[in-house]
Amino acid sequence: MSALRSLLRVTGGDDAPYEAARATAADAVLVDLDARAIRRERSQARRAIRHHSHALANAGRPLLVRVADTRSHELDADLDAAVSESVVAVLLGACEEPQDARDADVAIRQREMRLGIVPGTLRLLCEIDSAAGLAALPRILNAVDRHAAVVLAPLAIAAELGVPASAAAGATHGAAEALLDHVMAQASLASAAAELPWLLIAPNADAAIRAVLGARAHQLGAVGTVIGAEAEARGANALFAPDPARRASAQAVLAEWERLRAAGRWTGEVDGQRVDRRQQRSAALRGLPPTLR
Repeated sequence: MSALRSLLRVTGGDDAPYEAARATAADAVLVDLDARAIRRERSQARRAIRHHSHALANAGRPLLVRVADTRSHELDADLDAAVSESVVAVLLGACEEPQDARDADVAIRQREMRLGIVPGTLRLLCEIDSAAGLAALPRILNAVDRHAAVVLAPLAIAAELGVPASAAAGATHGAAEALLDHVMAQASLASAAAELPWLLIAPNADAAIRAVLGARAHQLGAVGTVIGAEAEARGANALFAPDPARRASAQAVLAEWERLRAAGRWTGEVDGQRVDRRQQRSAALRGLPPTLR
């Protein structure tokens, strides 16, 4: 897999969205078992992912599944439907403390072992959608070694503080936009410290707001976004496409770092650029797209 610029979100238990997703231009497909609109259709959605997961995986796009949070009493049943050889990652909703990541890790591992999947194969993406989760993010990322990326819901955090989506993602820069920028910058810093990428999710916003928010998230270091419709895929792919020259430079730094460490050294130079631990961390985020397997 080369990138996670766009994740097409699929909800519900009807067959048509799953069948259409096989031909998506998005980099990945995200089946959302925890969508608000399908609370009363959860069992149908679980059956749908079981029925369609193999075909979606064979369509050449990584398949991720968003599951309920650890306090919902729905997580076990969601994971029973989600964990399979066709799924590359689980997106844990409403992650607020390190124990959430630990509980999800243990529950996923139990199912991996039961199904004969090598433990640790399925990656974990924690969704941060609250002020508590954002404050705890560094500790959440240190809690387990299954993390592949952070998924940030900045509009949900803004709404928690009484800021509506329309104000937070407005065209002019005011207090609401400053709050949103602060939220995304804080998530970006925590993710960078853990050498992980981060992605944007705004499932209940309309496409226009997602586009504005996506552009600002890209400026603040996001590598991709969850989209709600096929029409958004190509725009998201273009927005989050990595710069080839910057990526090549980063990969040269990473290669030199590996050579230096093999020789027992901590500093070096490539193309006139100093190479050390700090440059290696930066290059790891710039040069290598998120890989779930």
